[in-house]
Amino acid sequence: MTELNMENIVDDFLDHVRYLRVKHHVPGRIRVKADLNGVKKLVNVGSTVIEETISAMPGIYNYRINKKALSVIIDYNPEILPFELWEDIGKLGEYPLYRERIRQQLLDILNNNPGNS
Repeated sequence: MTELNMENIVDDFLDHVRYLRVKHHVPGRIRVKADLNGVKKLVNVGSTVIEETISAMPGIYNYRINKKALSVIIDYNPEILPFELWEDIGKLGEYPLYRERIRQQLLDILNNNPGNS
């Protein structure tokens, strides 16, 4: 991953998460799964980069990658990263034009909550 500043973290996060679809979501925990096209894109990224990106996001305090199921479970603080924002993030694959709005929301939230995870 490139230099760890908030903009790079958010950009890397959005670059990877757009290939995942929400399969289950309750406030504080989300399970996302890659479809076949997502797997093709993410295989070139490597799991280390994905893990670094997820762990660098403030508000995420635990995650588990299940390579066999092609899914990731993310435990997050809904006071920092609201449920509704995750729902919007989950729509990025279908609506890529949402990216800039979501990016700005994430930056605003994360810049107002430094060090909270």
